[in-house]
Amino acid sequence: MKILRLILFGLLALWGISSGQTVSALVNNPVLFDGKIVVVKGEVIGDIINGRNGFCVNILDSGKAIGVWFSESEREKIEVLGRYKVKGDFVQIRGVFYKNCIQHAGDMDIHADFLEILERGREKEEEIPFEKIIFAFSLGVVSLAAIGILHLLYRRESLPRD
Repeated sequence: MKILRLILFGLLALWGISSGQTVSALVNNPVLFDGKIVVVKGEVIGDIINGRNGFCVNILDSGKAIGVWFSESEREKIEVLGRYKVKGDFVQIRGVFYKNCIQHAGDMDIHADFLEILERGREKEEEIPFEKIIFAFSLGVVSLAAIGILHLLYRRESLPRD
């Protein structure tokens, strides 16, 4: 029975590493992953932060971001950083997760040893929903009507009375 449990646990551990984790899972349960190899997919956002032995970028996934440290040799792979109106490179990284990294002032981060670009970043076109256009037009018409009514009331009161 113990052997069966060990085999099952081993398979689950391998499945967890091969299928990858989410940034949310790492941030919400850091104790479970501390010091372990993790695989994460996400969008590269923000700026490249230069360090002594490499650089750091943030990876965004499901609304949460985490800093990832790379060696200098990986810098040339990253071309587009996400920001307003720009979707950054979508990447998959593998590295060691640290709940409190002693090299980086106790911050939570990943020291990556592998970076793969899954999709190149691009500029996003701003899409305005049709409902918002109708609402803005209607609001403009109502505002002009209110200004007209106020103007008429003001003129009526400012006319001299005999």
